[in-house]
Formats: sequence, structure tokens, C-alpha cells
Amino acid sequence: MGARHVEEGVRMTPLGFVLILFAIGLVFGGVGALAYAGVWRSWIGRIHQNVVFGWFWLGLAVLSMGLAASFIRTPVFGFSFVFAGAAAVTGALGLWILLSGVPRRLQPRWYRVERER
Repeated sequence: MGARHVEEGVRMTPLGFVLILFAIGLVFGGVGALAYAGVWRSWIGRIHQNVVFGWFWLGLAVLSMGLAASFIRTPVFGFSFVFAGAAAVTGALGLWILLSGVPRRLQPRWYRVERER
């Protein structure tokens, strides 16, 4: 008698989904935050400013989506709407920056000084 082999697809649990959102948000938001803070400046001349500064806002959007998803099925379900709204605003801002450029008002001061040289 042969062993019975049943293949099942990999299933994503709700916790796994939230953890993946947090991880993606931390990576992109963290890299963007390092660029905004001026800690990571070696990207200048190699990566376009729209991409680097857009990563920050898109990372915040993904983190907000993870937070919104984590409050579903909890007694404080209303927080999901707050974080979903934050995800929509920061996601739209990140997409706008990626497509049309970083408005001067959202550029860090160190970057404006560097560009004027």
C-alpha cells in the first residue's frame, strides 16, 4: 500500500498577512526615513529622488494597512477605519511623489541645500 500524498496550497493566515505588511512597511518606510533624515545620502545621483522619498510615504501606507488589518475582529474595531484612512492618504501621497516629483515643501532641508550646490 502506497502512502497517500495530498498536496495543499500554501495558505496565508491573517496573522501572517499582517506580519508581511509590517515587514514590507518597515523596510520601505525605514529606507525612506533614513533618506529623509539624511543618514543615507549615497543614493543621490544613483536613484531618482521621487523613488527614494516616495518609498517613505508608501512604507507608511503599508504599515497603516497592517495596523488597520490588525484591529479587525477586536473590541476597538473603529481604529481600523482610522488606519485605513491614513493608509489611503499616505499611499496617495507616495504615489503622487513617485509619479510627479517631490514638492519642495516635502523635501528635507539638507536635500535642498545639497541640490543648490
